[in-house]
Amino acid sequence: MDSENKSDIIDSRYKEIKINKMIVNGKEQDSNIIDGDDTKNIQELNVTVYTQNQ
Repeated sequence: MDSENKSDIIDSRYKEIKINKMIVNGKEQDSNIIDGDDTKNIQELNVTVYTQNQ
C-alpha cells in the first residue's frame, strides 16, 4: 500500500458492519474467517461479502 492510499484511509471515517454471509471463490463460508485451504496455491481470491442493512 503506498502512502497516498494510507492517507485516504486515515482521513476517512469507517464503522463496523455485521456480515450476513461471505462467499469465497463461489463457496459460502460457515464463518467470517477465510479458511487457509481456500487460499492455498492460488494467486487470486474472489470474495463477496453480504452485510446487514444499516
